[in-house]
Amino acid sequence: MTAVECISAVKFAVWHVFRIRGLTVWQRLQLALLKIVAVCGYHYGKYRSYSETPRGSEAIASREDALRAVHAVNGIATRQPEIDGHNFIAVVLPVYARTEHDLALLFKVLQYLSEQKRPADLIILVDDGSPLTIPSVIANEGLALVQLWCNKGPATARNCGITLAKERGANVICFLDADCQPSSDWVAMMERAQQETPGIVCGKTLADSSATAVGLYHEVFGTLNGRMLEDGSVLYGCTCNLSISVAGVDLLFDSSFPAASFEDVEFCIRAKKNRIRMTYYPPAVVHHYFEPGWTSLFSQFQRYGRFERQTALKHQEYLPWLWSSHEISCFFDGALPIF
Repeated sequence: MTAVECISAVKFAVWHVFRIRGLTVWQRLQLALLKIVAVCGYHYGKYRSYSETPRGSEAIASREDALRAVHAVNGIATRQPEIDGHNFIAVVLPVYARTEHDLALLFKVLQYLSEQKRPADLIILVDDGSPLTIPSVIANEGLALVQLWCNKGPATARNCGITLAKERGANVICFLDADCQPSSDWVAMMERAQQETPGIVCGKTLADSSATAVGLYHEVFGTLNGRMLEDGSVLYGCTCNLSISVAGVDLLFDSSFPAASFEDVEFCIRAKKNRIRMTYYPPAVVHHYFEPGWTSLFSQFQRYGRFERQTALKHQEYLPWLWSSHEISCFFDGALPIF
C-alpha cells in the first residue's frame, strides 16, 4: 500500500460526500473534512496491519474454555427460565473501565436497562480486567457481575457472557456496549424481532448527540449501523446493538480480535456463511456515545483498517460482499441518496 492509494481514496471519499443529497453546504464541508480524517486513519491502520503477523482463529469453543477466563461471578440470578412460552432474555454487557467517565457511562446504561418497559431477565456485566474497580455491590438477582482475570478483549468477554447466559437457560441474548443508551422499549423490540425473524437481529444505532460534527458523521454514514447487500440482506451488524436466538445461532466470537474492532463483523460474516438469517430492525434503537474530537475518529478508523485485513484473510468472501454492499444510514434511514 502506498501514499498514492490513500490520496486516491481521500479524493473519492470527498467527491462521494458532495454527491449526497439532502445536506446543507456546511454539513457537506464538515463531513468532507471528517471523511479525510477517517480515510487517513483507516489507511494508516491498514498499513500497520502489513507489518503484523496475522492472528489465527482463537474463538472460544467450549463452556470450559470460556470459564477459564473468569476470576469471579457475583450475583448470578437465582430465577429460572420462563416455562410458559415467554422468552428468557439475557443482556451481555462487556466493560473496560479506564476512567471515571467510563464508570459514569456504565452506570448510565445500567439505569437505562433498569427502566426498560420489558426488563431483561438477566443482565450479565463482564468486567474485562478494568483498571478501575467496578463495585460488586451492583450485582443483584437480575444482574451478574463477571470479573475476568485480565483484559482479554471484547470478543472473549462476550463469549463468557454467552456461556453463562446459556447456562442460565436464556433463549435470546442481546448485546450492548457500556457507552450506549438503549431506548425504553429496546429489549421489547429485540424480543419482537426475534419472534418474527429468529437469528441475528441488528438494531438502529444513533449518535447520542447528532448536533456535533462527529455525531452527524456517524449518523450519515451509519458507522455502527451495519451494511446491507444489494439483495436487501444484512452483511453485518454491530454488537453495540445486536441480539441472537440461542436456538438458531450456535456461534461464539473470535477472540483473536483483541480490540473492539471487527470482531462483530467477523462474527456476522461467519454467520452469513453458515446461512444464519440476519435482519435489520430499526425499532430497536440505541444511542451510542462518540468522542467529539477528530483524533478519536482517526483512532477509531485506524483500528478498523488494522483489523479488517484479518477478517479478509479469514474469509475470502468478505471483500466481494463488502464491495457489493452499502452503508445503512441512520440520517437517511437506508442507503445514501446520491446525485
